[in-house]
Amino acid sequence: MIKLELELTDIDYDALLPLIRERLEKTGNPMAGMLAGGFSMIPDSMKDRLAAEMLNANAERLTGQLESMAAQNGIKGKVCNFRASTGK
Repeated sequence: MIKLELELTDIDYDALLPLIRERLEKTGNPMAGMLAGGFSMIPDSMKDRLAAEMLNANAERLTGQLESMAAQNGIKGKVCNFRASTGK
């Protein structure tokens, strides 16, 4: 087993805004309306949490893409325990 650690920085939250707003609207989260004006009023910690939730919601697809990319480079294996957190 090999354990990898990945840290995302310099996230373009404005590009993520439509996806996050759509996800919040689907779940009926009242924060969706707050995002109509953008992310300017939302604290960085909340932005990070929302981005981590998006990654976790897409974990199955992301692990599949990682496995495919690794296989294309001669490394066959299974990605386990994909989980995004804010590290705080």
